[in-house]
Amino acid sequence: MAEDLPIMTESSETMPPEAPSLGVEHAGRFTRWVLPSIADLFFLVLVGILGFSPMSVALLGDADTGWHIRSGDYILANHSVPRVDLFSYTRVGQPWYAWEWLYDVGISLIHRVAGLNGVVLFSAVVIAATFALLFRFVLRRSGSFAIAVGLTVLAFSAAQIHMLARPHILGWLLTLLWVEALYRYEEGKRSALLWLPSLMLLWVNVHGGFILGLVLLAVFGSSRMWTYFFAPSVAVLRQIFELAAVLGICLVVTLATPYGYQLHVHVYQYLSNTFLMNSINEFMSPDFHLPGYGYFELFILLSVVGAMLARGRSSTTDLLLILFSIHAGLLAARNIPLAVILMSLALGPLLAAIGCSDERRYPSPVASLLDLVHDISGNMGRMEKQFRGHAVVLAVVAISIGIALNGGRVLSAKVLSAHFDEKVFPVRATEFIAAKGIHDHMFNPDYWSGYLIYKLYPGTKLYFDDRHDFYGEDFIKDYLKATHGDWDWRVPLEKYEVKWVLIPVHSPLSSLLKESGTWRLEYDDGLATVFSRLP
Repeated sequence: MAEDLPIMTESSETMPPEAPSLGVEHAGRFTRWVLPSIADLFFLVLVGILGFSPMSVALLGDADTGWHIRSGDYILANHSVPRVDLFSYTRVGQPWYAWEWLYDVGISLIHRVAGLNGVVLFSAVVIAATFALLFRFVLRRSGSFAIAVGLTVLAFSAAQIHMLARPHILGWLLTLLWVEALYRYEEGKRSALLWLPSLMLLWVNVHGGFILGLVLLAVFGSSRMWTYFFAPSVAVLRQIFELAAVLGICLVVTLATPYGYQLHVHVYQYLSNTFLMNSINEFMSPDFHLPGYGYFELFILLSVVGAMLARGRSSTTDLLLILFSIHAGLLAARNIPLAVILMSLALGPLLAAIGCSDERRYPSPVASLLDLVHDISGNMGRMEKQFRGHAVVLAVVAISIGIALNGGRVLSAKVLSAHFDEKVFPVRATEFIAAKGIHDHMFNPDYWSGYLIYKLYPGTKLYFDDRHDFYGEDFIKDYLKATHGDWDWRVPLEKYEVKWVLIPVHSPLSSLLKESGTWRLEYDDGLATVFSRLP
């Protein structure tokens, strides 16, 4: 597992001499290298939940997965990264930045050999590895088994709002490894910085979130500058220059994509477009009235209480990271999983400092309870660090891959059945479209587009899909006129000579088409309707 990388190995200082009291030091080599650790158990449970339960369907709850697969198919078939649009008839020949091209290639290869089962299993493994490593890293930083378990479970719960089979989940894992490397460096392991350019090279080619890595470098650099301002030293000054140098190197590395500097210009234009950021659901601020966001609210509460009770025991870096994470999570709902991962790493030592009993701070019964929890947690933590073989994890992953390759079956039993939910996506309407031979000039909603591309590409080209950065503000405003049933809803349909319309049953456009007298209802399955323009 990734924790075996040089920047992730446990140092001998983290294994105090009292550990033999649990008998771990006297356990045989076989036991320490074969029996699963708690982190391993976290990983196995999460793979089971995400890959082999009804939640596997939830990982395919966003149709983006479909067009990523087909984009990867194109790259593998043509041995080149696309430069112009592949999927629409409205934007034919327009420049397109497939900035997640490396993920697309990987997911296409997985899909070729194991179908959607393989896609879901891969996503489950990435997510499970992220939170298993988060547990180990929080344990290392806090020294408290209880805190590590609590923060990891809470972070996983908060991240479920955006837990999908899409490239951003690799961004979660890369962010975790990135910040752990920076913490290791801050603690004195200078070689940890050497991992950052390599991580950035991967990051910039699998997801646009690579910008976060540069921002986090700046956060750690700002912490060092703050420290130097109040307590100047040669060592801190050296760290400032080293972080600045690595930031410069990583900036150069971000140019190592098929699109060079043009990708940076495109990403900036996309993220700085106020209309898009205020119109795309996942970029909007979280609505705390909805279920799921309460976990992030709890993280904010823990941060406030922790900062108050720690009384100066927290580091500048931890506080800056917490403040940045709160801001990011409140700015856009899609940032919450990253925010809670960062906050878990920063909150671990903060909560551990609060938990250390001090007779001057706590009543005697509270201090005794804290001591008991601290002792048990410490012993469990020391024992956890002895198990490092991951043999059970490797065996389970190998068996799971075999199941995916076998169509999700164990003998005659179907245990893995990944699919797009027909209660959410127009499965039967898509079959109707294919049977009718509709190849273009069809209006469609963006949130179904990935599924349509997955099922109908390359035979059918779409009006619109959810590559919002590609279509741009003006196009999307036209699209919204039709879907919202504005007074000029006909304009975009006339502009692109739309002859067919696929739209949800209860959308305003569906009602308008039924009453217009110029469109005929061809199909209605209770979820989706298909209309044709009358001659």
